[in-house]
Amino acid sequence: MRRTAPIVIALALAVPACRPSDANVAEARPAIEQTLSAYAEKLAEAYRTGDPQPLAEVATEREILRVGAQIQELNAAGKELHVELVLQAVESLDLYKSNAATVQTVETWKLQVRALGSGAILSESPEQENRVVYSLIREEGRWRILSRILKQTNEP
Repeated sequence: MRRTAPIVIALALAVPACRPSDANVAEARPAIEQTLSAYAEKLAEAYRTGDPQPLAEVATEREILRVGAQIQELNAAGKELHVELVLQAVESLDLYKSNAATVQTVETWKLQVRALGSGAILSESPEQENRVVYSLIREEGRWRILSRILKQTNEP
């Protein structure tokens, strides 16, 4: 039993060393927040135009395909989505080995569901609050959105 205690203590001391330091998180945070902001702009453009390709600047192919499928689903139902980000606040940011991150945000969006073609407003939400979890990866020195998961939606 005495030999186990030093091993357990050594492991307990080593685990925090696997996580990036606060300095690394502070260094990565501005670039990650800029990526999130750019993603929101490109997402709005993708929904407005019906083309997910503007996301190529800030998202992985996997995320572009996911958004493209949502756009196709809306269009098949005769609808299009118009969105505008009003507010985005980072609640938490976890960095993994300086090349992957998970970010939880609270976002307020203006949304309008419109009839495809005519643009008639079918429904709208002027202040939809969402809790969102983003997974990001760093590729070629740039942060990119790997996935965006809507965790919770609140209507005022």
